[in-house]
Amino acid sequence: MKESIYRLCCYVENKPGVLARIVGLISGRGYNIQTLNVGPTEDGTVSRMKIDVLGSERVVNQIILQLRNCVNVIEVTSRRR
Repeated sequence: MKESIYRLCCYVENKPGVLARIVGLISGRGYNIQTLNVGPTEDGTVSRMKIDVLGSERVVNQIILQLRNCVNVIEVTSRRR
């Protein structure tokens, strides 16, 4: 399978430890994060994360499913870069 860079856009609760949990989920399964940007939204209780990962479509879909199961994750979308 051909690997591509995918951008994951996650809206998460703005709470301590959420960033560490999400990074741990991705890197703990052996996937490498290419870039990571986190910033606030207009709603102070929500942050937006942009995560670029290198992998096949199957791998990225698996990451998305695991992220959606996290309690602090509100929404996850992806697109190939």
